[in-house]
Parts: sequence; C-alpha cells; structure tokens
Amino acid sequence: MKITQKTIFFIVIIVLVIGTVATFIIRGSKPSAKVNYDAFATCLKDKGAIFYGAFWCPHCKAQKEVFGSSVKLLPYVECSTADGTNQTQICKDKNILSYPTWVFPNEISLESTDAPHKCTNSSDESDICKQSFNPNYGTWIFSSKDSALVGSTTDPVQKGTTWTFAPGARILGELTPEMLARQTSCQLPSDTTTPSQTK
Repeated sequence: MKITQKTIFFIVIIVLVIGTVATFIIRGSKPSAKVNYDAFATCLKDKGAIFYGAFWCPHCKAQKEVFGSSVKLLPYVECSTADGTNQTQICKDKNILSYPTWVFPNEISLESTDAPHKCTNSSDESDICKQSFNPNYGTWIFSSKDSALVGSTTDPVQKGTTWTFAPGARILGELTPEMLARQTSCQLPSDTTTPSQTK
C-alpha cells in the first residue's frame, strides 16, 4: 500500500490533535490527595518498565505529576546532566533521543483499526517523523484507539486490530496510567477516576 503525502499529513494532524487532547486530560486529571499510586508505581518497577526523562522536559514533569506523591517510586532514569547541556551515558547507551520514553521488557500491544505509519528518514516526511527518527530503531505512528509513537527494532505483528511489538520496544511521549496498566498488567488504584469517567 502506497502512502501519499496527503495521507501522512492527515495521520500527523490526527496524532497531534489526539496527543494535545491526551496532554490536557493527563494534566487535568491529576490525582487527588487520597489517590495513592504507590503500589502501581512499585508494580511498574517490578515489571521492568523504565521511564527515561530529563528534569527540564515539560512533558516529563506532566508525566510525573500524574503520580502525585508516588513519583518517588517510579522506575525513573534521569537522562540530563546536572547543567542540562548533555545526556547521561546510560541514556546514550540505550539510544534515548526523546523524552519521556517508556521502555518495556515485554511485548507492547496496541489497538488500532488502521495500519500504523512507519517513519522514514526521507525529506518529505512529516515533522513528527523527522523529530522521532532514530537510526537505531524504527518509529511507528498509531492514530487510533491507542494513539502512540512506538520505537522498535522489529516490525509489529498484526492479529486483527492488535499490533504487537517485540520485547524491548518503547513508547515515546506521556502515557496515561491506564495505558501503563495495559502494557504491564499492573493494577490501578481502585479509587482512580479515569478521564473518561470525569464529567
């Protein structure tokens, strides 16, 4: 199937709109003082999920705010040097080029009725593809139910509307607790109100 520039532009617009809406939802659904994410954050760490970020990154700050006081238990790796001008060696070794990046040791599965767009390094690619391109892995843009940017060294396997990436794949950008729970099978706190439940 040949993807035209018009199709790519349409996909990018949809991803940007969904990403903007998701950002407002995440920021607007900060946990109340009574919501305790301690067990959830500990489970993420126990399952091997790793959140790579930088102290100066506004999206990383927003991602941390979702967890409230439980942020100290997140499996977080700081990628910026103290002066904010360079990257730590561990993040260089892991080929982390954007923040936040969530890396999972097990398969990543996303739901999408449409095939994801795989970014290339061509000059006519969308801005989001150009910004997300990494020569060490491919980047796929999903613009359906699980709107996401996924980085992986292997192509996804499709079964119906489920697209599965091999262990070690990464999701680029802020993730909702619900998305993290789906990727790790960690249990969300029972008193959590999901954005879809808020009026």
